[in-house]
Amino acid sequence: MNRVLRARFILVAAMAPSLSLAFILSQFLRTTPAVIAPNLRSELDLSAVELSSLPAAIFLGSAMMQLPVGVLLDRFGPRRTISSFMLITAVGTLSISAAQSPALLAIALFVIGCGIAPVYMGLIVMLSRWVPRDRLATASSIAVAVSGTGLLLSSTPFAWATAAIGWRDTLGFIGMGTVVVAAIVWLVARDHPPGEMVAETNQETLTETIRGIGHILTDRRLYGLAAVASVSVGSLLTTRALWTGPYLNDVYGLGLIARGDVILAMSAAWLVSSLLYGPLDRVFDTRRGVVSAGAIGMAVAYVLLAVNNNSSVALVTGLLVLLGLSAAFTAPIFAHVRALFPDTHTGRAITAINLFTWSGVFVVQMATGAIVNAFPADALGRSPLAAYQTMFAALAVVLIIAVLIYRRTEDVPPSNDIAS
Repeated sequence: MNRVLRARFILVAAMAPSLSLAFILSQFLRTTPAVIAPNLRSELDLSAVELSSLPAAIFLGSAMMQLPVGVLLDRFGPRRTISSFMLITAVGTLSISAAQSPALLAIALFVIGCGIAPVYMGLIVMLSRWVPRDRLATASSIAVAVSGTGLLLSSTPFAWATAAIGWRDTLGFIGMGTVVVAAIVWLVARDHPPGEMVAETNQETLTETIRGIGHILTDRRLYGLAAVASVSVGSLLTTRALWTGPYLNDVYGLGLIARGDVILAMSAAWLVSSLLYGPLDRVFDTRRGVVSAGAIGMAVAYVLLAVNNNSSVALVTGLLVLLGLSAAFTAPIFAHVRALFPDTHTGRAITAINLFTWSGVFVVQMATGAIVNAFPADALGRSPLAAYQTMFAALAVVLIIAVLIYRRTEDVPPSNDIAS
């Protein structure tokens, strides 16, 4: 590594804690419903469809903000965009403490979704300016792995806090901390390396910037990437952030802390996996191949969950861990996006993919809610095993279809980035 690259990595390391806090927080907020979903169901007397609509509100908010966020990232940079939106996140998180009905809770979650919308994409844009293209997947995977701390915190630790002071007060404290995170990002983060400016983007007029969205959306390559991103992320987050808790409660009779422990194991597997996926595109010199293999691995895990009739908690924990190990291939997806589109359209390209991704999460959560709701619950509101098996089977089928669509998108090996 030459001296310039070494200096860049040192500066990135210096900025990393502030960006990591924002990313960890966004992952935490997206995935907290899994642990407390049974509590929400009993406290607010929710059906399966109503329960699925609450976390879906987060992803709907994120989806609706993606195209505006893409414009803001390209025009004003990740630092100002992320720090400003984190204040919106704080408002939504603090509002949860006062929400006393499903409608008000859904609105607060929607506001949170809007606020965290630019965090991951802003980080990818920033890394694309600081890190060589052929190493973007590795750098992104490290960032995703760090953000996995948010998944860990939203499992057993969140269960402990909920048991001690309640989920409302816990999230209230998180909301106050979000304001601090916004200030830290504003003070510490930098959009590009010293001495380098993104001149092409800065010279665009607002009209030209908005027109660039149309250019991205008319590119057919976008939709193969969107298919695999939306279905894979939608399936994982729907499972991790919504249905794992009710599944473990309804089928295996696990309480709050025990559910948190299983979700912790699944989250830890995903965190390890995100580190392992990072360099694979360079090892095998293919991004499309790595993403395809990961999605097929997820489909296999869902098939095994769909056919599992065993009452062993250890076995189902192992299957959920397998799902986590398969699923952390989002970094190669966005590296693939980054390689296909020009520098001036980076923010809009990756946020266009993210629009489909978060929309996919929203659709998958609502669809799985309809599937589970189609099976009558018992007197205690618990859904039967068949409801969850049907849901897992449906996710496996949709993943395979998404892979077949994605395979039609041209590959851009990392070796091409080095050559360019």
